[in-house]
Amino acid sequence: MPFPASSINVNLARQIKFENSLATKVIIMALTLADQYYLKALDDYDYDLEAVVENLNYALSYDKEHAGANYLMGRLYMEQFGKFDLAEEYFTASMASEPENINTCKSFAWLLIRTQKFKEALKLVKYASGLKGATIPEFMRLEALIYELLKDFARSREILNEAMLESYDSNFISFLRNELHRVEDKMKRYTNIDYYIVN
Repeated sequence: MPFPASSINVNLARQIKFENSLATKVIIMALTLADQYYLKALDDYDYDLEAVVENLNYALSYDKEHAGANYLMGRLYMEQFGKFDLAEEYFTASMASEPENINTCKSFAWLLIRTQKFKEALKLVKYASGLKGATIPEFMRLEALIYELLKDFARSREILNEAMLESYDSNFISFLRNELHRVEDKMKRYTNIDYYIVN
């Protein structure tokens, strides 16, 4: 005599629930202490900087090569303290541990732009835009910004137009339109001057 459908569904539901709870335990067990302290610091970032520093120091004491902790420490030094040399050291350490970390690439590119290391920033942006999971229009926007700062407004405009075609986010497209408007306004002011990046 076949089992009633309801008892099969109940047994299947129990099995799935057990497998899900087991998977959750495995994931929790797979997190290192450095991961746990990094996640605490990430959660507190912008709200409780004292806790961020404490948790990042713990994370790095357990694993000095932890990519996430080095990335966040780099952001902290760049954004909160303006210590760009220290920020660069932490971003470099993060990239050495995990070269495909998109967050590190994005923040490191911003640091290089802010410190006017445009050649390095361009290389990093081009590398990062090829990474799996990268939001390409965001990196294209950074590339356009670099060309704008180099006064190559035509190239900047071209990249911003491409970025708008690549983007699927209406808010980001509006943001890119504002960026494009600024670049075109600058183009009008510098009509007789040509600047090019030196390779």
